[in-house]
Amino acid sequence: MIEYKLYRIEDDGTTTEVSQHETVADGVAAGVEMVENVDLDYAYTLRSGSATVVSFREGRVGLRAWMMKTRRINPSLED
Repeated sequence: MIEYKLYRIEDDGTTTEVSQHETVADGVAAGVEMVENVDLDYAYTLRSGSATVVSFREGRVGLRAWMMKTRRINPSLED
């Protein structure tokens, strides 16, 4: 059985595992839900082993750091 894992891509490029899925379809659905409805600030990637299957909203990587640096959001409002 192939296992698919959804990871949040942090501003520094590291990843945090968010969930595990048995099918690529379930993983893609979870990724779409995260970037469109749950966590609008971060990018996500779905991986199988060390291979990236699909990435979601890669343009968001580093966005929060840039927004804090330019004072578009308050740095004290960390999650």
